[in-house]
Amino acid sequence: RFLVACRNGHLDDFPWHYFVHRGTSDCKGTLRFFESGASLQTENLWIKCDGCGAARNMAHAFGRLGQENLPACRGRHAHLDTYDEKCEEDARAVLLGATNSWFPVTLSALAIPLADDPVTQLLTDDWESFEDLESVDEVKPTVRLLQKKGLLPGIERYTADEIWNAIEKKRSGGVAETVTEADIKEPEWRVLTDPNPPTDYPHFMSTPVEPPEKYKSHVSGVLLLKRLREVNALLGFTRVEAPEEAESSDESAPMASLGKGRPEWVPANQVHGEGIFIRFEESMMEAWETRPGVQAADRRLFDGHRGWRNSRKLDPNDGYPGVRYAMLHTLSHLLIRELALDCGYNAASIRERIYADVEGENPQAGILIYTAAADSDGTLGGLVELGKPERLGELLEQALDRARVCSSDPLCSEHDPKKDRSLHSAACHACSFVSETSCEKGNRYLDRSLLVPTLDRADAAFFDPSVSSAS
Repeated sequence: RFLVACRNGHLDDFPWHYFVHRGTSDCKGTLRFFESGASLQTENLWIKCDGCGAARNMAHAFGRLGQENLPACRGRHAHLDTYDEKCEEDARAVLLGATNSWFPVTLSALAIPLADDPVTQLLTDDWESFEDLESVDEVKPTVRLLQKKGLLPGIERYTADEIWNAIEKKRSGGVAETVTEADIKEPEWRVLTDPNPPTDYPHFMSTPVEPPEKYKSHVSGVLLLKRLREVNALLGFTRVEAPEEAESSDESAPMASLGKGRPEWVPANQVHGEGIFIRFEESMMEAWETRPGVQAADRRLFDGHRGWRNSRKLDPNDGYPGVRYAMLHTLSHLLIRELALDCGYNAASIRERIYADVEGENPQAGILIYTAAADSDGTLGGLVELGKPERLGELLEQALDRARVCSSDPLCSEHDPKKDRSLHSAACHACSFVSETSCEKGNRYLDRSLLVPTLDRADAAFFDPSVSSAS
């Protein structure tokens, strides 16, 4: 039930002989594993050698003692059946099936339309089927073949001439825009904030609606995404440390590759769903960020961020998303908890995307709450229905009212992230945390005092009490 792993992604059998004999030994005795108590805690687990009588408690294999008692990592990649020539990382004992033995490194993106013309968008989705066509006469057979295979739904609605004109237009248009991982949300933001968002049937269908009357000073627009597609790719994995713990740091645990050498492709899947996009008033957001109470809350979160990264030997000044992100992230969690009660989906099937980048020319301030499931569970329509002005206004009011007082108060509202080196302030499981599969930051960077007055702080609330108080 025990293995050893290291931060470089290596995994190996536990060195039983070395561990029991406290180093290399010529002893050929049989090793026995036995328990000395009723529980299965490591303190009650022992390894003993029948040949020389050496014995060792498994508690010595973990923590600080483990660093002293385990041999150097051998550099084994078990999934590739290979060994690296050298590994300078310490081997650490892990339990078979433990979470820290394998952390996936994934990248998700919304498959948004890249073209205003729906025909061109369809060709972009499956350009390989059309790029070698030499005349308009070859279009119809290609379309019929795609229909038989159940591929590219919607292409049959257009004539051969329309498709051929789009092919020629695309050929003369050059290479499409390339988006890197660092700015993957920027094209999504441009489409979601477009006054007339393009349509890509049946993958992307949206309808703009008015923001809730009571919150028009805070919310500048709402977009109901009746149909959206999310693409998830598995890039690699890490061991011992989760990838978000080492985000944007030179000292981070390197990502282990899925194959030998640099991969030319990675496994990915696409799922369909629906969602609600809420855009916030930029002028209101900028005015809120200049308030002294907000800046004080920002410093508290940043102090916790620095302490958390220092304890993991990471750059303390790197990776902080900012107070705008924390406010939008907290509101997203409150809405997910509220939506799950009425929309027909369980809370774990609802996800979020936070748009809070202020570095570019077009500052972002918005949240997308959506479902994405491998079956029809993600497209039942219940979530979009709650995005209509009257329903969304009620949900916002209920979410903010619940956030004012937590069942764990005053401990929750008085929590100081600097003291325990945590990444949240006034937030806990009772009021703000959601399933970690739903959250893009693992329940980090949350503070409900940034939204509404709490028992401890009332000077940083984005939603003024006179606006969001209960009726």
